[in-house]
Amino acid sequence: MHSARKLGTLLLLATLLGGCSDGDEAEGDVQFELLTWWSQKSELDAIDAVIALNELEHPNVHIRVLTADSQGAMANDVQTRLAEGTPPTAYQANLGGNALQWKDSALPLGARADSWAGAFQKSILERVSVEGDVIAVPLALTRQNNAYYNLNVLAQTGLEIPEGREEFATWLAALADLGYTHPICIGDQYNWVSSHVLFEDIVPGYVGAEHSRDFWSGKLSADDPSFGEALDYAATLNPYFNLDFSEIDWDRGLRRLLEQPKDPAKQCVITPMGDWGGAVLAGDHVFGEEFTQRSWPGAEELFVLAGDAFMTTRGVKGERAALDFFDTLASEAGQIAFNTKKGSVPARNLPDELRSEFGPLTRANMADLASGTALPAFKVLGSSAFPWDDMAK
Repeated sequence: MHSARKLGTLLLLATLLGGCSDGDEAEGDVQFELLTWWSQKSELDAIDAVIALNELEHPNVHIRVLTADSQGAMANDVQTRLAEGTPPTAYQANLGGNALQWKDSALPLGARADSWAGAFQKSILERVSVEGDVIAVPLALTRQNNAYYNLNVLAQTGLEIPEGREEFATWLAALADLGYTHPICIGDQYNWVSSHVLFEDIVPGYVGAEHSRDFWSGKLSADDPSFGEALDYAATLNPYFNLDFSEIDWDRGLRRLLEQPKDPAKQCVITPMGDWGGAVLAGDHVFGEEFTQRSWPGAEELFVLAGDAFMTTRGVKGERAALDFFDTLASEAGQIAFNTKKGSVPARNLPDELRSEFGPLTRANMADLASGTALPAFKVLGSSAFPWDDMAK
């Protein structure tokens, strides 16, 4: 029963591909490698789902997934194979500098990309384009600027979820008056969370999307006054964070949201984290009853994103098969097959009637992306060579 249902779903999705192939049949079987640093079951299941979908359209193409130990290890492998003249047929990259570092060897997708590019937001395609040529297929987006709220505490206090900086300040003061003196919880033992909260939640919400793009792409100086004002505003929030944030890791800080300590001064009411945080909380708690999510206060109109893509190399063996596979990745069916498994937001815009395939947290993020401003995160806009995780030390 399960297998038949799975096959039926794949056949239904295949009808959405709408002519991804260029119509020419390759002679004989074609095999190629797909390099990735993804290793979790949900990630590999997602890749397998889109490969199975591709096989329905191109049964002669067989894709072997190779998983690296880490993102850095995969990048080293790609570099070595490029130097040896044996490049991988397809490999993963993050949107932005991580993908653009391969621009000299990457194959421009040309007319293939022209056939599906209109279904992607321009600000997303810009992160995988060189002089107007798309060099990678955006597949999955990661929402960076979520805030999660403890609904039980809000019900007990009679407070609503705040919108905007001024209302947020009033909300925090009201909580403190009720004894909830440290309502914002994070775990920053390894420093990256403080950078995440500061540069993907607080600062973009203060300066806006255009200023954020200009600053992190190098058009503004490091002593830009608006950026300084945003940092000053961030400092006003410091007293409301949990006192032990530097002693615990990110997931421990996240889970604080739904713990119930006897002392209200230790009760978390809001925690900032990307969309992966919602998936963690939903593993043990009920979304919509125990917790909910919104954009970070002051950044309601922004969808701060990172994301993943796949690309290939100029002159590589199996080029046409790779381009066919990229068409599958870019299609509605491919984006659904992959992202429903992984629990991520499709990089492609999808019509409302296809969003029912996704869970409630992902649907909420998809709605925000469709109605808001897509802002690439600071690591996406900046250079991939910069030691970002050392910045908050």
